[in-house]
Amino acid sequence: MKVKWFHQLTVWYLLFNWLECADLWNVFTPVIETTQGKIRGLRSISGQNRYYGIPYAVSKRFQPPKEPRKWEGVYDAVDRFRSCPQMLFSFVFGSEDCLVLDVYNPESAKPTDSLPVMVFIHGGAYYYGTKAHYDPEYLVTKNVIVVVINYRLNVLGFLCVNGISNLGLRDQVAALKWVKNNIASFGGDPDNVTLCGQSAGASAVTMHMITKFSKGLFHKVIAMSGSVFTPWAFNLEPLTPALKDAQKIAPANTEEEIYKIFMNSPLDDLMRATEDTSVNPKYFKYSPCIDFNTTDPFFYDTPYNIFKRGEFNKVPMIIGHAEVEGILFYGLTDNEFLGKLNEEFHERLPSIFSWCSEKNKKNISAILRSHYFGERRITKDFATGLVQYYSDWIIHSTHNDFLKLLTTLSDKPVYNYIFSYQGYRNFAKLISGVEMKETTHSDDVFYVFKPAGLPLLLSSSDRIFIDRLTSMITNFMKFGDPTPSPNTLLPVRWPHSNASTALRLAETLQVVSPSSGSEVFRDVLCTYGRAGHVPCESTVLCDPA
Repeated sequence: MKVKWFHQLTVWYLLFNWLECADLWNVFTPVIETTQGKIRGLRSISGQNRYYGIPYAVSKRFQPPKEPRKWEGVYDAVDRFRSCPQMLFSFVFGSEDCLVLDVYNPESAKPTDSLPVMVFIHGGAYYYGTKAHYDPEYLVTKNVIVVVINYRLNVLGFLCVNGISNLGLRDQVAALKWVKNNIASFGGDPDNVTLCGQSAGASAVTMHMITKFSKGLFHKVIAMSGSVFTPWAFNLEPLTPALKDAQKIAPANTEEEIYKIFMNSPLDDLMRATEDTSVNPKYFKYSPCIDFNTTDPFFYDTPYNIFKRGEFNKVPMIIGHAEVEGILFYGLTDNEFLGKLNEEFHERLPSIFSWCSEKNKKNISAILRSHYFGERRITKDFATGLVQYYSDWIIHSTHNDFLKLLTTLSDKPVYNYIFSYQGYRNFAKLISGVEMKETTHSDDVFYVFKPAGLPLLLSSSDRIFIDRLTSMITNFMKFGDPTPSPNTLLPVRWPHSNASTALRLAETLQVVSPSSGSEVFRDVLCTYGRAGHVPCESTVLCDPA
């Protein structure tokens, strides 16, 4: 999926990064001892230490991450811009040597402080993104530590053939292990780590709740607009796009041939062959896969089965989404793609229906087309239907059922939110080009993180909202409760959710009863969706394809 807003974000980032660099003194931090050796970072005017580009793992192409090598002397952690390989317009940028992270801590932090820690996993459809886009200054000024990580993306991180699986998720585990072993040296508490992610990062953090590899490495979760049950979270037919992409480079028919082609291709050829230029609701081509048939599975069962048996990592959680998530995705569609969607709607159903027969797929297509589009052709002129369809696909159709699973099967608090604030930092809404009043996917992220290098304005109302939102997040990191004691800034208690309550995050805070999105999309998922991948029992199984 070609997420154009990440392209635009990156261009703005490169153009205006000098603004952000002006915040740094040319002064090194004191030297810190890590398991790999001594390091020092940079000190900022705003009272933070910033350690950029610390290696947390090393890996060869399509190999699991391993511990990084030790070094002699002092490592200067100043490599802010290193990214994993990805496409920017028609250019390939990034390096395969990209498994690095940034640590931000208060200037006054000491190894004995035991400050709460956040590890942030960026979004970008498992295809785009970099640690460098996210500056956690708003959080760190509230006396916490934030770690922002890179992980392998696209085919390099999520090829699922020939025994290879979920390398990007394994990278994230390696980063969590590094934090466990090293964060105390920065003044952090390795036993109080909040795992936070946005969009694809949000689906990833909930995947870490159901794998044995991450157990004990985090203690709270924040999932912003994504979960393990969103229809795009997994690609349930990973061989299909891999075969097509390999054949762009050389003849291929088997998984071993796919692997050899991808393994031996120059990086530039590999990135161009696997580029995805559509907003395809079928799947993100290279994304997590269910791999319990491999020799070293990341997932030992399907998500629903693991949750239903109560075998997930039960931790306090904040989870939520914007009002109308699909506005952004409407803005990314074009007439060429919509023409194909009209003609091949049943072929572009989410891969969660891939196991169904052609007859079933056509029936599902008829139900969904009738509900969202009626008798109309699907065009840009009919924004409402497209926006609703993408909203339910992104998260609305599964959110409440996931909440019910969590609140029924976990004894830990779950805090549900709806992001409704309108301000200068609603960047995704701005670039969508849609004239709708509601908030959309990714509108919340730059009220939590300072947009590194982006010259976005701030109103006085924006500043108050940022203070309010980041206070709730850091309270959650510190106490497991975002509103432990009401005050002028936070006058409303955020209640534990039972899927019927949410806190509306707007200019004022309000406890509301949220809508559940489209019952039609939800019912289709729970009727025809691949068993174990939807947060409900399938009532009528598909005829196998």
